[in-house]
Amino acid sequence: MQIWNQMGYPHQFTMGMDKAGHEYIVIVIKGTFDFPEAPGGQVRKSTKQAPLVFADTHTGTPGYSATFWETDFAFRKPRCDVIANGCAYAPGGRPAERVPVGIKVGNWSKLFEVVGHREWRSIGPVFTATSPQPFLKLPISYDVAWGGVDRLDPEDKLPASYKYNPVGTGWSRTKNQRFIPGLRLPNTQAVGEEIRSPFGDYKPMSFGPMGRGWPGRIEYGGTYDDNWTKNIFPFLPPDFDERYFQMAPPDQQIDHPRGGEEVQLVNLTPEGKVSFRLPAMGLPITFFKDRRQSSESQILPDTILFDPEVRKVSLVWRASQRIHRTLLDFSEIWIGPPTKGMLRAVRSKKRYVRVQARTRRMPEDA
Repeated sequence: MQIWNQMGYPHQFTMGMDKAGHEYIVIVIKGTFDFPEAPGGQVRKSTKQAPLVFADTHTGTPGYSATFWETDFAFRKPRCDVIANGCAYAPGGRPAERVPVGIKVGNWSKLFEVVGHREWRSIGPVFTATSPQPFLKLPISYDVAWGGVDRLDPEDKLPASYKYNPVGTGWSRTKNQRFIPGLRLPNTQAVGEEIRSPFGDYKPMSFGPMGRGWPGRIEYGGTYDDNWTKNIFPFLPPDFDERYFQMAPPDQQIDHPRGGEEVQLVNLTPEGKVSFRLPAMGLPITFFKDRRQSSESQILPDTILFDPEVRKVSLVWRASQRIHRTLLDFSEIWIGPPTKGMLRAVRSKKRYVRVQARTRRMPEDA
């Protein structure tokens, strides 16, 4: 199988399977763009394209830290994930105790608050937080959001975790309250939701990916019981829902963007506010079987990845076609608009071969 990529974006193919047991070829394409110099301008295709991510990466030890970038090789996504990894910056380069951070894409937006380092203190049975320490720059992730594992008692053999974010900080059980003083509070919190108790039920705030086993995602993974083990394995259970492939929390899932949407990043870069427009989104892709065109479509991205620290945004497109016999049924795949030579080859039912132009080296004294 030959893949002709006219776009210059990294691409790769893999295989996926739906819950009916049908196999698919899945093409994943990732394009990276630089933030414009002027506010409100158009992003530019990056000279150095970000590579495809083949496995989940984490901020620390996998399973005990936040997911940084999730693999790009999901099977399908019903909606578009919006993900960002980065830091909060104090406006104007002056230390601040609290900074609002936000992302806006078209009509969608998300805003929360980043707060300087705090610890729990106790006055008898009452817990209070220390005053936030002023900061210039603080990382944002689920590691510093509300939650965590209560390992305060060293003799506790079965420490409990905050199920909505087991990698966070600030949460504890009442039985361990004597150990709570000195426990670090989170650096992120919802606007208007001040964290006042280590036993509270607060919403973890981040722009990063959710854990695969967290509530809000694991429910879509299906049921893996004795019936599945005996009668269905190795296929997906019948109650599997493809929403499981969405790595963003529900409030970061949007309709597939069409292109030209305005983007605003608030206090995620040193200048405070960055604004630009997304590029044209429709990506032509054509599948061929036995050199005959079997499908042609314009696909829209299902993932937007912001990396403000390097001033880049990446878009991920994916397309799938069912495999009826073998992967070799597909002879060619075109990514992007075809060249005249590619179209001539199809009309003449010949195989397209790209000839690399040779550059003749001239004598140094020529």
